Amino acid sequence: MSFADDEEILQDFLVEAGEILEQLSEQLVDLEQRPDDKDLLNAIFRGFHTVKGGAGFLQLNPMVECCHVTENLFDILRNGQRTVTSELMDVVLQALDAVNSQFEAVQQRQEPECGS
Repeated sequence: MSFADDEEILQDFLVEAGEILEQLSEQLVDLEQRPDDKDLLNAIFRGFHTVKGGAGFLQLNPMVECCHVTENLFDILRNGQRTVTSELMDVVLQALDAVNSQFEAVQQRQEPECGS
């Protein structure tokens, strides 16, 4: 993506995604205390889904891929096909760290990298 071509859209994405990523951090901490909370699982799913959509619109493909995988995991969790474990939370927190690193790259007008 050319950041200069879509500066206004990029700014909107940075504001919205920044707020969602902050919420996700808090929600994941809450999830460790309430692993069966369906509303919380749905909210986390929606957060990753929304960031993925904005990243996709801006063609930030590494961020889309990371959010997509995490979104799919939360779809499985919210549908009761798997339960939240401490090991799973470690992986989810690593995924959020990767998305946050990619987000920081975009803030600096750099292309996000896979597995950042």
